[in-house]
Amino acid sequence: MFKKALEWFIIIVSRIIGDKHMKLKKILMYLIVALLVIGVGIAFVVIFNFDNPQEEVVPEITEDEVFKLYNSIPENPMGYGATYPAYYTQYNNLSNTVVLSAIYEYILDYDASKLTSITTADLPPSIINNTNYGKITPLYKVSTSTFEEFFPKLFGKDKLDKMNIEDFRYDYQTLAEIVDGYYYIFMADPLETNTNDIVFHDMTKYLVTENNKTIEIYDYYLKCDLNTNNCYNDERKTKLNSQVKYSPNFNINNYIDNLVIYKHTFNYEDGYYYWCSSSQDN
Repeated sequence: MFKKALEWFIIIVSRIIGDKHMKLKKILMYLIVALLVIGVGIAFVVIFNFDNPQEEVVPEITEDEVFKLYNSIPENPMGYGATYPAYYTQYNNLSNTVVLSAIYEYILDYDASKLTSITTADLPPSIINNTNYGKITPLYKVSTSTFEEFFPKLFGKDKLDKMNIEDFRYDYQTLAEIVDGYYYIFMADPLETNTNDIVFHDMTKYLVTENNKTIEIYDYYLKCDLNTNNCYNDERKTKLNSQVKYSPNFNINNYIDNLVIYKHTFNYEDGYYYWCSSSQDN
């Protein structure tokens, strides 16, 4: 179609100029063709850029940043189910206690200025008068909006509508209660439990893929019950590791080949890597 239109255009120009001006006609023809080619090229570039915006360039990540990500992997010492299960785990598999605990730990480790130290005088009556807590040691006060601010950095902004702000227990002794838009974090008498576990886990390697958009962190995990000396491959102690037995002189380095390796995947979004999934790698 383009070729046909060009031929008709040249015929019309030829009739207007005439055969006596053949040289001028050829120059004009070449000029018109060149202009048409340039116009088509510009239009192509404009359309291409409109439909396919340039991808964000993700900066290279440092080892310090990788270790920071590793330390932000959601865990829970009480075995509420976090990122070391016997199955593939994503956000929907995490308990809300694990999610809120991970945010609190991230703030505590990397942005403690958001936390305000408090005394007993700062605690609301609803906490002070709760006889179930026993001896109370006040720790911090932090707004619930701060938790909402940090949530996307750990779990991605597309999950923000699933976030549930509520009271939570960080560990056997540390609790967080909401009063008037603030978390009051304090220590109380520890829960009575016969749990006596020790956990071993450490990063073995990491991979950066998809032009720095994805980071995979690999580590081993082992939880040993000091009451029985049995050791397990998962956080909830459902998968016994028959190759390992705990003892007073136990050295994890002697059992590396017998341990389960986990893979934790982080994706890049809006300047941050957020945790996406965890699963056993072998």
